[in-house]
Amino acid sequence: MTSSVTITDFDPSARNPLYDEFRSSWELNRDFAEMHLHVLRSGRYLDPFGAGGEQAGEAPAQYAWRRNAAIALDPCSELVQLRVDNLFRTPPVRRYEDSPFREFLDEFLRNVDAAGTDIDSFMRRGLLLHYVNGVDFAVDKQSPPAGRSVLTLAQERSLGLLPYLHALGPLERLDWACDHGGRYRWVRYDLGAAPPADETAGGPGVRQYLTLTSDQWRLYRVQASGEGRTTTVSSGPIALGRCPVVPFYYKESTRSDCPKVPLSLLTRVAPIARYLLNLVSQVQIDVYRNIAFLVATGVEADKIPGEITPMGCWALPDGAEIRDLSGDVRHIQAKLQLAQLLVEAILRIGKLTHATGEAVGRATSGTQVAVERTDLDNEMRMTACQLEQVESELIHLAICRYKGQAVPRDQVRYGVEYNKQYVLTGAGELIQQARELAQIGLYGPTGTPALLKIALRKVLDALAGEDDKAYQQALRQIESATFE
Repeated sequence: MTSSVTITDFDPSARNPLYDEFRSSWELNRDFAEMHLHVLRSGRYLDPFGAGGEQAGEAPAQYAWRRNAAIALDPCSELVQLRVDNLFRTPPVRRYEDSPFREFLDEFLRNVDAAGTDIDSFMRRGLLLHYVNGVDFAVDKQSPPAGRSVLTLAQERSLGLLPYLHALGPLERLDWACDHGGRYRWVRYDLGAAPPADETAGGPGVRQYLTLTSDQWRLYRVQASGEGRTTTVSSGPIALGRCPVVPFYYKESTRSDCPKVPLSLLTRVAPIARYLLNLVSQVQIDVYRNIAFLVATGVEADKIPGEITPMGCWALPDGAEIRDLSGDVRHIQAKLQLAQLLVEAILRIGKLTHATGEAVGRATSGTQVAVERTDLDNEMRMTACQLEQVESELIHLAICRYKGQAVPRDQVRYGVEYNKQYVLTGAGELIQQARELAQIGLYGPTGTPALLKIALRKVLDALAGEDDKAYQQALRQIESATFE
């Protein structure tokens, strides 16, 4: 339900001091999670040599070359994708057959963002944001068509105005306040500029800001014009008794002066990746400075060919000599060792190596990362449980906003289960593990064949997905095997 639109002098773009303090960190995480070429070439994260020092800074030509040659070798993106791909290896299973809101849920789950996105796609994208910077899921409600005013719930239903979800990261969350329990009292998001209605519509669109409180929503529209800008606000009630926002964070700061500040998978990793980017750039310069030069002695300079090509032939006078001239490479080796240490630190923090950062050598496939299965598996299982809790909370809030009143949770009758079977080890290694289990006598009347079946199920998961036609058949064969 909406009220009339009024003009206000309030500035909805005002930011919380914590936003300004953490903004550069959130941007760093975002950029290294998805390092685009233009970010690399801009030199945003590439420090010029001697910058800020008393000596003269780096020559512009050399810095321009380093920008154009910059490469990101960090595994930040892989840390995120590994987790997302495993958690969505199989689709979530939802149960609401006996819910009194089944008809609403059927429609809502097919289009949770009022833009045609189904719940699986929406939550998968939300999981990506969760790992990069954290994400807030806000439960909003569709606005009436232009020129229509809605005053009752019946009018909302007649116009088909349904709840929908926003996925908003900390870079869109401009200002907020929390109670003593760390829950939002109110929060304001920058929704961005409205897209133009047509390609021929010129100029910037109206910029929108959304404030949500425990009992009200406010939508600000800022229209820029030649004479300045005009800000209007519309508002309406929220009959929930709580702010309709569900945070989904990897971790959250425990500092009392940093309420609702998310800590992501990349919070510790991205600064290391930035240092690695600069170190690799230094190595590139060092390598090119140490490329061998040919030095000719005992011959006149004008007798030396101006071009040197493979398979060429020089005619040199007696006593002339050609030799290589190159510099010391020990400093390059030291930097490469440091780069390897940084990569291992990223993998260790990302739980893709043991706590000591150990890498296992494989004769057939080179050096591969040894997955510390227990820590990463446990982390993703906890995230799957968190996803279930978050989605259930979103469904409850959506139903409350649909009904226009607080609905008891036990009346919703909605359940969801996310995948908890992950493929973190190669099939070859799993087969070897199963072979070793069989060799130590786990089968037979006095053995423990159930443990061997667990190992074989892991092999099956590594070789095929549950949607494979032969998967269920193979699973039944493993369950019925006697191993005698």
